Amino acid sequence: MLRKIIYVLKNNFNNKRVILSIFTIICLIFSYCILNYTKLVSVYNTQKNVEMKLEDMELVIGGEAVGIKLLATGVLIMGIDRTDTNLQVGDVILSVNGNKIESNVELINYANESEGKDLTLKLDRQGKEIITSIKPKYDEQTKSYKLELWVKDSSAGVGTITFYDKKTGKFGALGHGVTETKDNYILPIITGGITTTNIYSIKKGESKNPGELKGTLSNDTIGNILGNTDKGIYGVLLDKNILNQKEKVEILSKSKIKEGSASIICTLDDNEPKSYNVEIEKVLLTSTGNKNMIIKVTDEELINKTGGIIQGMSGSPIIQDGKLIGAVTHVFLNDSTKGYGVFIENMIEDMCDVEK
Repeated sequence: MLRKIIYVLKNNFNNKRVILSIFTIICLIFSYCILNYTKLVSVYNTQKNVEMKLEDMELVIGGEAVGIKLLATGVLIMGIDRTDTNLQVGDVILSVNGNKIESNVELINYANESEGKDLTLKLDRQGKEIITSIKPKYDEQTKSYKLELWVKDSSAGVGTITFYDKKTGKFGALGHGVTETKDNYILPIITGGITTTNIYSIKKGESKNPGELKGTLSNDTIGNILGNTDKGIYGVLLDKNILNQKEKVEILSKSKIKEGSASIICTLDDNEPKSYNVEIEKVLLTSTGNKNMIIKVTDEELINKTGGIIQGMSGSPIIQDGKLIGAVTHVFLNDSTKGYGVFIENMIEDMCDVEK
């Protein structure tokens, strides 16, 4: 009798544990759906929006290396050599004493002509307009007034075109924004252009030492840059006839991207776009930034030449099953064969926003 009672109690205890486990799993799934509902809806809406916009586009694949030149809106503060100011690295000086400013030289001239009187500055601090003042200091060595600021009014480098719209000549490139300062502040631009480039050397990437494509920036401007966002730079070609030889490509929506084999197209020191093998290791479906996929370079030729992913390859189109799925954006510092990619839908969405 005692044994029977123990057996019944034991079975009831086990059944309660099973029921409790099932209940816990259901609660966790429900909580995940609630917490990620907004992201999941955003993924679905973005996909539908892009599908509608693609009806008026004829996308073709890029892969060409280009020179990138940007002229900033205002003057970007890169460093501050004084403590008696509320200026911050990343601030953009838009005007001095009510006058619009567009170059470092203009800022230097205002300081020299101030005779030590306060200058009123209008700043853009990550989208917020701020009014402040700064007092130039007299430098005995140069016999001139200085603001003791490190500033920048332009940016230049090498990157890769991801795609073009054959109908309009518009393009998307880089897969991430042109940033300045250690906080990766997106450089606000007043104008910019892409140029032809000649890749003349490759610095091979290693662990904790990113590599780089080194190329010349010619005076042959082939396109105007209209926007700089966290998912790329966007603009329009000056001559869309160069797209006549390219075939239309379909895109693969983020929900259909599979872990497994894929390829990227980039231009190295042979100055011709070429395809190389990679693996999609992980798809981060609800990620909304520019780090939506984890990719790994498996192509021995590319690894031998570059060590994997290096600067200048940003924007390289990622292809799976013959369809465009995204672009290379970043390299892992501890493993140069691995990096991130952005969904092509995110780039198309940003390009359409730039046009507004």
